[in-house]
Amino acid sequence: MTGRAGNHRTGLDRIVRTVVEPAAHEVDGLGRFPRPAINALGRAGILGLTVPAGCGGGGHGLGEAVQVVTRVARACGSTAAVLLSHFAAVAVLSRHAPPDLLRDIAAGRHLSTLALAEAGGRPFVPAERPHEHGGVVDLRARKDWVTAAGEADSYVWSSRAVGASGASTLWLVPASAPGMCIPAAVDGGGLRGSATATITADPVRVPVSAMLGEDGAGVDLALTAALPWLLALNAALALGLMESVVQRSVECVNGPQPSWARWQGPPSRQPEIRADLARMQTKLDTIRLLLADAVQAAWRQPADAQCGLLRLRAAAGESAVQVAELGMKVCGQFAFRADSGIERRFRDAHTASYGQLPADTALDHLGRMLCGLPLLA
Repeated sequence: MTGRAGNHRTGLDRIVRTVVEPAAHEVDGLGRFPRPAINALGRAGILGLTVPAGCGGGGHGLGEAVQVVTRVARACGSTAAVLLSHFAAVAVLSRHAPPDLLRDIAAGRHLSTLALAEAGGRPFVPAERPHEHGGVVDLRARKDWVTAAGEADSYVWSSRAVGASGASTLWLVPASAPGMCIPAAVDGGGLRGSATATITADPVRVPVSAMLGEDGAGVDLALTAALPWLLALNAALALGLMESVVQRSVECVNGPQPSWARWQGPPSRQPEIRADLARMQTKLDTIRLLLADAVQAAWRQPADAQCGLLRLRAAAGESAVQVAELGMKVCGQFAFRADSGIERRFRDAHTASYGQLPADTALDHLGRMLCGLPLLA
């Protein structure tokens, strides 16, 4: 498995060309989970890319995960969103999950995801305190924006601490845990194949041994393990969508024009269209640089990288929406054609600005840091 994960770029490009991209239109149109793509990525070692090499994984870090999500997002935002949540969950599991589970992830047999956000609450600040009885813990919550809901094999789940001290605790909740209520189908606007939904635990029952880390240490674990990956990979998703929109917009402007447009000058000869393309490319280049800098900072000085990652998340989310809107404007009627994919990426970009930690929340966190306020108060 280590060899396959080490050669991940070759396998990834092949899978994107032969599996992910051909199915992207259907995944979006039918709201169908991209199971064939996920299975193929698992067999190629991509799901285990960031699992420690000692457990059979690739042993790679955030930088390689960013490359994977960006590449997949160019072809299919829904598949990239599933990988995003999986890699962020694995960042937590690599620290505290049983070795057998990590070996299953490395072998491509296990897909995980995050269940940290709660409807109406602040990220990483769960509302309900669990109840322990006889070695079993009852978890009650409404987890919002859970990707791969009903499709993942496990969830990294947050709750209040079992004991009196500590803000929260993280749990490994298997998909088979009793008491988990998942909608049969969700008809979303964007990222329609990512199976993103609200999960209700009424309650979900897990053994005490499912605790990840220490009781009450969940906030620290989420902020140090999950959050950097969540922020950077959300930006990678936005970057991939932007790259695809810019590429298709340039092709639209330079390509053959419909017969009804013959009375107009070529789009490339129109200054306002060239200016919009330049704006799109500038925003794309800016986010690419911010992402590269943030990933380097997270590797070199992880304790000081949070501000840059929050800024990246906010900027990337807003820029992806703006680039997609400009793409719709530049391409006109062509943008609504199924074969262009621009309208699909327009919807995906808007949806991707939300999630487990929305772009607006990243801005609020940045404002709190500027004002000297606690991040999660």
